[in-house]
Amino acid sequence: MHQQLAQLAELCHQAGVTHAVICPGSRSAPLVFAFNRHPNIKTFVIIDERSAGFIALGMAQQLQKPVALICTSGTASLNFYPAIAEAYYQKIPLIVLTADRPAELLNQQDGQMINQQGVYGSHIRAQMQFLVYTVDSYHLLSDTLNKCMHPVFGPVHINVPLKEPLYKISISDSAVSQKYKLEPKPLLTNLPYNLGSLKHDKILVLVGQGLPNEALKNHFKTLANRSNVVLLADVVSNQHDSTSIKHFDYIISQADTNSLKTLEPQVLISMGGPVLSKALKLWLKKQKPIKHIRLQDDDIKVDTYGNVTDYVSSNQLAVIFENIIETNTIQTESYKQLWNRFEEKAHESVQQFIVNSNELKVNSELLSVNSILKALPTNSQLQIANSSSVRYVSYLGLPENNLSAFCNRGTSGIDGCTSTAVGAAMMCNELVTLITGDLTFFYDRNAFWNKYVPNNLRIVLLNNNGGGIFNLIDGPNSQPELEEFFLTPHLQSAQNTAIDNGLEYSFCQNIFEIENILKTFFDPSDRPKLLEIKSDILINSKAFGEFKKIKV
Repeated sequence: MHQQLAQLAELCHQAGVTHAVICPGSRSAPLVFAFNRHPNIKTFVIIDERSAGFIALGMAQQLQKPVALICTSGTASLNFYPAIAEAYYQKIPLIVLTADRPAELLNQQDGQMINQQGVYGSHIRAQMQFLVYTVDSYHLLSDTLNKCMHPVFGPVHINVPLKEPLYKISISDSAVSQKYKLEPKPLLTNLPYNLGSLKHDKILVLVGQGLPNEALKNHFKTLANRSNVVLLADVVSNQHDSTSIKHFDYIISQADTNSLKTLEPQVLISMGGPVLSKALKLWLKKQKPIKHIRLQDDDIKVDTYGNVTDYVSSNQLAVIFENIIETNTIQTESYKQLWNRFEEKAHESVQQFIVNSNELKVNSELLSVNSILKALPTNSQLQIANSSSVRYVSYLGLPENNLSAFCNRGTSGIDGCTSTAVGAAMMCNELVTLITGDLTFFYDRNAFWNKYVPNNLRIVLLNNNGGGIFNLIDGPNSQPELEEFFLTPHLQSAQNTAIDNGLEYSFCQNIFEIENILKTFFDPSDRPKLLEIKSDILINSKAFGEFKKIKV
């Protein structure tokens, strides 16, 4: 069996694996030996399985190729589940290998054993039980590994029952051999679907969450001179440099009914993952465009706004725009000019709010995030935690300094945001800044329980001592149960977390202190840095309420 596991590791390498995240355990020992001794796979030991899953996700997010994720038998596999669900919806490749006890022991009161076959349900692209290495099992294994990358990225699961002895190693020198080669998965051959030229005055292109894609960015440049085409890019679409409309979330939220009417598209073209802006989603659900063309790289028919008329599935989405968008003659103010006019108003309104600071504003998280965004180094990376943090960034807009931005918006949970940032920073050379809230930060503090947290990581912690998101959104903030059931005051210490894990720690509580610390916060360091910004929930709520009253 050890020989077969060595061959399994080799096939994973052929599928693109160069990094493996391993959680300690006994039953998984043969898998550990196989992957750790592979000459072309680098292994990382992470104790907490939940954190390990998200660290692997962050690594694969940056590498854009599979990362192996290995654990022992029993409930260890369940702790991977949140990261696997996120990877599934975000389309990030993970190869999950769970060690197991022999099938005949299931439900026989043997220790550390649950039903691991199919344990990840419908949140996995493929799964198999690895038994003996036969021709048939090889074909199944090859197909499972290929589905991690084709036709789209995503997680796959291989459950590996292992009998004792676990530590008697019998791997020959030729174990990592070419005896078996991964069967190549043919690329999709479908050509871009040609809908013909779209001769309409108002064409809106909406790009949701996505990984950086230079080919797509280059094709979006062709839209710059199209007066009838407007591109809206989600805060984590990694296409925000392709559009001049940086504040569409604010525009849609704050514009009056008549203004919004003028912005309605005749044709909507949507692509990518989910979009953050609730205001935009509600607005688009009210639209009845002549056409809504949904571009996608798989066959899952996504219709978020209930008005899709055409689905286009293709592995060449980037070039479709050359075929379906054509400039039309505009008699009056063009669609692009109209959106740009609102963008100018929105930018001016936001800047006025920030410049005309009173005591309330200077102690608010909104202004703190604005200072952080302005100070981010060029060509660096931004990781944004869920809840309030990503909403602040969406409202304020990203700076134009060649910044890549990521957030776990696949399932939008807070459970692994810090671990994902750690994994991402481990795989890249540029500076990685995480903006996070206190609940998200403390919930995932095991992200630092390893020896790999890199020096290029910067963490900005917005600590309002209770998770103030429910004070910002309508609904919970008007209920008598708000404080007990929605807000979560705590006694956790960020400074102690920094001391325990060797982080360089700074503290501030208003905009003036923040800007002073930011002068050196992004400088090179021999340790990762944590900046805690203390604020008050009620002040944040009032300041954000003032912000949302400003009209464009």
